[in-house]
Amino acid sequence: MPYYTDENFEEIARFVRVEVGLDDQTQLDAIEFLRRLKRHGYIVDYVRVPDQSMLDAEAKYVPAERKIYVRESVYAKAEDWVDHDRFTIFHEAAHALLNHQNVRKRSFSAQATIERKIRSIGRDETSANRLGAAIISPFHRTNFSLGTTAQELMQRFGLSSPAARVRLETLSRIYRLRHNIPRPLPAGVIDFLAKQRQAGHPVTSLTAADLASLRVRKPIYTGDACSVCAAFKMIRIGLHLKCDSESCGARTGDD
Repeated sequence: MPYYTDENFEEIARFVRVEVGLDDQTQLDAIEFLRRLKRHGYIVDYVRVPDQSMLDAEAKYVPAERKIYVRESVYAKAEDWVDHDRFTIFHEAAHALLNHQNVRKRSFSAQATIERKIRSIGRDETSANRLGAAIISPFHRTNFSLGTTAQELMQRFGLSSPAARVRLETLSRIYRLRHNIPRPLPAGVIDFLAKQRQAGHPVTSLTAADLASLRVRKPIYTGDACSVCAAFKMIRIGLHLKCDSESCGARTGDD
């Protein structure tokens, strides 16, 4: 299977939405999406299965038949716009659109969890999640900015809270890439680089905003008293402790 970037998934999602005539809609009806996939030849059919007849999966795509099988209860909940079940439909549709060649089951059973640890299965499941999310909430329909919240995505597209949080991270990556905005460094990385800079090493990746965040961040004291000035301002730096008192700065040896 080829490797797809975030932008690739966005391109596929937009093409499919336009192709099936649903790109003008913000909140997609999952069942209508299935109907349109069948009408446009992306799948041969979709089959509603009594729950007791498919205990091993909520839904599954069978590539040899090019059919999507969905539990009756999942189908009914998707019709009622229940977040999880609605996403299940788009997830299975994504398997078909990506032309995955093995049966992939949408399930949270212990066996399915074990199976997803197999590299090829995990890769397909991740790809189906990413494309399914891009179809439901494509970047070009988000009016996205770095101030966009997961709650806004939930309300706009009908995403569940976990799906909205994951999607927000992806949309943020796309936005930063398109606008050439570097991703903010984690606080731990900023701390490390700042210490290297203080030690005299050349550090060029810290911005003024990074340095400002250091100035307002309170140091975390260990609770130990400095053996030189007796101030309870010892902070851990790697394998040793340093006194954070402005008039001291004594360091312990390595642990």
